[in-house]
Amino acid sequence: MEVLTTNKKFTIPNAINIIAVIILSFLYFILLITASKQQHWYWMIGISILFGIIMIPVYTLIHEAEHNIINSNLFINNLLGGWLCCLFIAPFSFFKHCHLRHHKKNRTDLEMWDLYYEHQDKWKKYGKLYFVSIGFGYLSVVLSVILFSFAPKLIYSDFFTKQTEAAGFLQGSNTIKKIRVFKIESILVIIFHVVCFYIFKYNWTAWVSCYLIHGFIWSSQNYVNHAFSPRDIINGAHNLKVPTWLKLIYLNFNLHLAHHQNPKIPWIHLPDFIKDENHKISFFKNYIRLWKGPIITTEPDPSKDIE
Repeated sequence: MEVLTTNKKFTIPNAINIIAVIILSFLYFILLITASKQQHWYWMIGISILFGIIMIPVYTLIHEAEHNIINSNLFINNLLGGWLCCLFIAPFSFFKHCHLRHHKKNRTDLEMWDLYYEHQDKWKKYGKLYFVSIGFGYLSVVLSVILFSFAPKLIYSDFFTKQTEAAGFLQGSNTIKKIRVFKIESILVIIFHVVCFYIFKYNWTAWVSCYLIHGFIWSSQNYVNHAFSPRDIINGAHNLKVPTWLKLIYLNFNLHLAHHQNPKIPWIHLPDFIKDENHKISFFKNYIRLWKGPIITTEPDPSKDIE
């Protein structure tokens, strides 16, 4: 697959990213506070949808931090990543570990939500895909915060490690040093939300509504960038077509093939790494296709030896 190359220097947009973090943080608090003051459920739901939308670029910037490209200063990079993960409800270092694992096992048998082999249970694959897509993909991230805070050993119990996809993410994370960091970050996330409840007087129903809708939005479209792409660890992704307004929300996250081919290139420069003819798939068409369920495959696992 052709990759566009250039001699330009792709610098990290430090100022733009910091401004984006400030704006998104402001909107985060405004929407939660406003939702908490609503007397009518339909206004609360409407605000919750807006909350779910602004959390999309929050995740994109977390993703930048996971690749150490949200800021050229590593300390600030991790600080911004940790802050955004507080908003998202995730332990930054664990989230980062899982994402970097994704880059190693992309489209392998360890991460195959949209496909199944003839010998596999078709309905079990359907169940896993829909279970994750309706919101449990996000709730598993929230669960990791709770478990790392209070019972980290449970995360490495058979209940999780016997699940192929979960085991793929967990591999290599169970060292004493890493678990200690995951635990500290998770406790800080919980403290952050407890303090916010105390200061801003959130309404529990509004808070849960915002995060449930955010969880559904994130979970339901999180795999669209990879669904039905070639079974190739690097090239197993899409550069998806999205409307102009959605580009402002996704911060080029839809240019996911360009990202996997160039994981150290900041989001603002990704358009320079693709050509128009590579925009072959509509985001919305692939989103609908994914909801139709997994399809059978005869393509082999692209990697039999992942460390």
